[in-house]
Amino acid sequence: MTSCLYGRLGRLSYRLLLSYDGTDYCGWQLQPGLPTVQGCLEAALGTLLKEERGVLGVRGAGRTDSGVHARGQVVQFVCNREVDSASLPYKLNALLPRDIRVLHMARTAPDFSVTCSALGKCYHYSITNAEAYDPLRYRFAMHVRKPMDLAAMRGAAALLQGTHDFTQLSNTGEAARRRDPIKTLRRVAVVELGEAAPGGLRIEVEGNGFLYKMVRHIAGVLVAIGEGRLPVAALSGMLAMGANAPPGLNGKWRGYNVAPAKGLCLHQVHYDPRVDDPTALLYPELPHDEHGRLLGAVPGARSDEE
Repeated sequence: MTSCLYGRLGRLSYRLLLSYDGTDYCGWQLQPGLPTVQGCLEAALGTLLKEERGVLGVRGAGRTDSGVHARGQVVQFVCNREVDSASLPYKLNALLPRDIRVLHMARTAPDFSVTCSALGKCYHYSITNAEAYDPLRYRFAMHVRKPMDLAAMRGAAALLQGTHDFTQLSNTGEAARRRDPIKTLRRVAVVELGEAAPGGLRIEVEGNGFLYKMVRHIAGVLVAIGEGRLPVAALSGMLAMGANAPPGLNGKWRGYNVAPAKGLCLHQVHYDPRVDDPTALLYPELPHDEHGRLLGAVPGARSDEE
């Protein structure tokens, strides 16, 4: 069975594990005339593989925003020939800017999708809670001078765990609100970094999906609660309100500021270990073309807006 869905895209699928400092980039996603992580990676892959971007089909697991970092971004590309997974990362790193590194590469199952096959993601948000900011963490952490109540923050974090409508904790526009705002957060933790980073805190958020800027809203809410500017009850009200009102409670002041982009890092994307077996299909019950590529959507797959 031949599919026209894939056009010029290559037949063989690969995935890269990517780490980058997003400070000097306008996000992951390609934007004409602007510096993006995807643009840099596509240029390096095209140079080495002698393929056009229409063949490579580069896609990322998370569309990190301008200034957001990644330690565990996963990127999929395809081509029409076998590629040495051991040597290509070294060659790519020789061409990429120093603030973007390929850490690992693997051939994947033929029907792997970097977005639809993801089981969940983990984001980290970094904070320096001290009188003076740490200059060694300045590019990667939000600075909060006022001492914060960690017990209150952890109590609020516990409320966020589980399945909720997170509309109020997002920048979701009218068109995007037609998508499912119900997400499940498996873990929300406030972690002290100790002597290695005095005043250092990390908010760790792991879940099955995220709305646009949802983690930065969560970080902003927890900081406001920690500073005593927002009661925990306000967070309960936001979760109860859900999609019954547009984000921002009909345009009213929510009582917190969205945390800045520089503190956010895509830490890890979770997949079934079978994704790296190129000899087997991940979804044998679904229709495929003659190369093992899917001919339709994965039922229940989630696509993040963050």
